[in-house]
Amino acid sequence: MSRTLRAVVGLCLGAALLAVAPFGAAAQTQCGYADEMDFPVDAGAFGVVQDFGAASYRHQGRYHTGEDWYGGLGTSYGAVVRAAATGRVTFSSSNGWGVDGGVIILEHTFRDGSTAYSMYGHITDGTGIAFPAVFSCVRLGDPIAAVGDVRPAPHLHFEMRTDQPGAADVPGAGYAWDDPTTLGFRRPTKFLLNFRARAADGYRFTADIADEAGAISPPVIRSDDGLLALDADRVLGVSADGRVLWRTRLERRAVALLPDPTALDGGLIVYADGGVQPVGPDGALGAARSTGAAFDGAPTAAGGVWIFPTPEGGIAALDSGLGAVLWRLEGVGRVARLAATPRLIGVMTEDARLLTISLSGAVLDTAQLRGPAGLSTTLDGDLLVYSRGGLWRVDAEGRWSLRREDAPPGGGSAAAVETPDGGLYAFDGGALRGYAPDLRWETALPGVQGMVSLTAYDGVLLLTSSAGDVIAVQAAGGGVCNRVRLYGDARSRLWHGLGSDGVLRLHIADQIVGFDWQDFLMACGG
Repeated sequence: MSRTLRAVVGLCLGAALLAVAPFGAAAQTQCGYADEMDFPVDAGAFGVVQDFGAASYRHQGRYHTGEDWYGGLGTSYGAVVRAAATGRVTFSSSNGWGVDGGVIILEHTFRDGSTAYSMYGHITDGTGIAFPAVFSCVRLGDPIAAVGDVRPAPHLHFEMRTDQPGAADVPGAGYAWDDPTTLGFRRPTKFLLNFRARAADGYRFTADIADEAGAISPPVIRSDDGLLALDADRVLGVSADGRVLWRTRLERRAVALLPDPTALDGGLIVYADGGVQPVGPDGALGAARSTGAAFDGAPTAAGGVWIFPTPEGGIAALDSGLGAVLWRLEGVGRVARLAATPRLIGVMTEDARLLTISLSGAVLDTAQLRGPAGLSTTLDGDLLVYSRGGLWRVDAEGRWSLRREDAPPGGGSAAAVETPDGGLYAFDGGALRGYAPDLRWETALPGVQGMVSLTAYDGVLLLTSSAGDVIAVQAAGGGVCNRVRLYGDARSRLWHGLGSDGVLRLHIADQIVGFDWQDFLMACGG
């Protein structure tokens, strides 16, 4: 299947995100399809300073219907604003917002016949870039205006709209009393990133969940490669091809969904108040019971037990069936990351302390780091800590030793992984390096953000991040096989798994996305 055809198929699968507009056919005939999308300003120089859906104190608590992009003091005014996609101009006025500058609205038609509208506010034609005329066509990346000199500082207000009244030709207020999503507005960054991901090699499906702060807990993998997933106050059944089969609403806050050792394809819902409730493969809930403890997040498996963070800033160990609390440890602090092996536990706190703990709950060592660090495990059961002070190994006695003396400083977006063939691979937040045992290669991976996971799959390294990065790299030589960016969230956990059907599934933010692994690898797949 060609890359173009894959893009078309992916866009058809993503049609639920869009809506058919009455002028879609005309726009398609006149201006062509929107096959690609990009940000209207330089995303490397500009950043979002007021997010989509944020309540504004300047506007009586109303919700922001777009994103405000700002490039910094003295650099934003006059910056070129470009068309986010090919489309037709449906509104264009240099005083569309009066003293708050001009407005342009573009209509975009996609291959499946659906349409969406991009809106650009606080813009000007006073720097020499003329606004395009209504009903004219623009191409992706065409200059259409410049960032204007508006209050409180020059910035671009950028919206993505589906087919709501006025979407094509009404500038709007930029704020709304109701949730903007229910009014037909979409988070622009999410819309663009996920649109581009659907055109990537190997894209198969997206299952839309609900909670952008997900994944709360890793999903339970069913025997048919389907999933049971936890999302805010619901548990969901997702088929192997990404269809949401059912949703069961929960009456209290859940923190984890774990495999049920007594029921094939079933799960155990763990509630914040310590309750445990079975859920069947069809979404039916069983009788609830109590563990006698309270929990503050999803657990990590360690030597046949589950290690949970607790609300009081401690951790608790429960047996594999969640029938009994084996021990508790108080005074740990708010848990940021957990890693465990069959012989020890590593706890990274929000204030960057690392505690090494035995499986019986004894604190072996406490170290105050200079900042967040990557935390993973070695093949023989020790911890790997990639901090600003370097790449370290912590053994079952709590003793620290440098894993690589020549490894550059790590930090909050660092990660490392060992492979059975003796390889060691370390990402410092900007570059990935391969050692076996000496440095063999180094590959720059700029722009990766958030918490990072690094996993080895049969000669390929998969790097994922909570910000939505998905990057496959050859372990032998460091060549990048493929790279896409999904929408992520700073609050997100992330999960991925390669199924027996050859599909890589990722749960990040409010979506489960599937890629055919071999197609995603392109030439690296052999």
